[in-house]
Amino acid sequence: MMDLSGFSGKRICAAVSGGADSMALLHMLKARAESDGFFLSAVNCEHGIRGADSLGDTRFVAEICALWGVPLFTFSADCPAEAKEKKLSLETAAREFRYRSFQSLLDEGKTDFVATAHHSDDNAETILFRLCRGTSLSGLRGIEPLRGGFLRPLLDWTKEDLEAYVKRENVPFREDETNFETEATRNKLRLEILPALERAVPAAKENLLRFARLAVEDDKLLYRLSDGFVEETAPEFFGDTGLRVKVSGDAPLMRRACLAALKRLGIERDYTAAGLYELRALGELQTGSRLPLPNGLTAERVYDKIVFFRTEERALSSAWKGEPFREGTFSVGRYVVTVSAVSVGKEKIKSRALSPTEDGVSVDGEKIQRRMLWLDADAVPATAVFRRRREGDSFEKFGGGRKTLKKYLVNKKIPEAVRAELPVLADEHGEVYAVCGVEIAERVRVTPDTVRVVCITIKNKR
Repeated sequence: MMDLSGFSGKRICAAVSGGADSMALLHMLKARAESDGFFLSAVNCEHGIRGADSLGDTRFVAEICALWGVPLFTFSADCPAEAKEKKLSLETAAREFRYRSFQSLLDEGKTDFVATAHHSDDNAETILFRLCRGTSLSGLRGIEPLRGGFLRPLLDWTKEDLEAYVKRENVPFREDETNFETEATRNKLRLEILPALERAVPAAKENLLRFARLAVEDDKLLYRLSDGFVEETAPEFFGDTGLRVKVSGDAPLMRRACLAALKRLGIERDYTAAGLYELRALGELQTGSRLPLPNGLTAERVYDKIVFFRTEERALSSAWKGEPFREGTFSVGRYVVTVSAVSVGKEKIKSRALSPTEDGVSVDGEKIQRRMLWLDADAVPATAVFRRRREGDSFEKFGGGRKTLKKYLVNKKIPEAVRAELPVLADEHGEVYAVCGVEIAERVRVTPDTVRVVCITIKNKR
């Protein structure tokens, strides 16, 4: 059994069905609780699968826990009905019910850890099942001894070891007939396929476990190497949730970088192999190509990156004409624009004193604030408004050089998703005076003759 001395002062709740494995677990934990200093309780889940026999298991567990002085939590459900309603296998519905019950104990603060009786045979079975289902290297890690609030102290024990233990220690238990039914996929692996493998290759289980340990070591290295592929995007454009992954010809690194990005964005469950293939394929498509993802996320190919961001409703009323140029704070689509007057000393007002930089604005070479634009307020016509870009917009960038706004933004490598949303300051003729967060037009630059200077900043509403 794993060393539990590090759990002193913690509460461990043993998941007990009444079968030999879980009763061995409960017996061992009870023997170790006082010496290792942890507080022991138990939990039993009645699935409603075997009628009176299932209820009998719960009564048996309750009697043993009362005899041994172990507090017991009980849960019950009609798993056959749930499986039918949700179109799940009975096996899956039962497992989801159990782990939902276990998680509730953790969430409600009734225990610090839930211990399950998974052993090395279960681990080999899990690895084989995942291989047959089509897992990646990450899926071959098998059952982990400690993950979140779930503890598996018996992974070094075989099924045979546990059967010998309950016999030697006279530990009472009840047999679950469903463990001998071969209809469930996992039971087929346990009762038919693994034994057949062992008859052909006696060390099959040990080799599966050794292979998994080596796979975990390789997987950890690949994840470390992929760390540098994930970057945060500019929150002004994509919101606080934006992440980007460098497109790489090294498929193993790119897959792991995409998985890391998805996990940081709230997709906790392992993403499917098919989903990862689609993300990998997205990296080979042209800029602007998109892929919808779970949890309201979108992935987009943006030049040499795949950008992950939260999908939002972006439609504005066709009657919306824009926000007039003025001091204040107001919304333009997904952005908040702020225009504020600033006071600049005459010594700072030189022909090139106030100039946009790639990251923001500098005054005589001193960076003031990222994504801040300073301009001559009186050089902006009264008809100018803040709005989204339109077909035909024209922009003479700071320092000269006229282009269509679309071509300018493409040359600046502004992603299509951002180009469609980015607020611009423009008049009714399509003349653009500022691309918010990016650059001002030459005609509104601050000069020694400027009287009123305003500063424009934007931020994403998210």
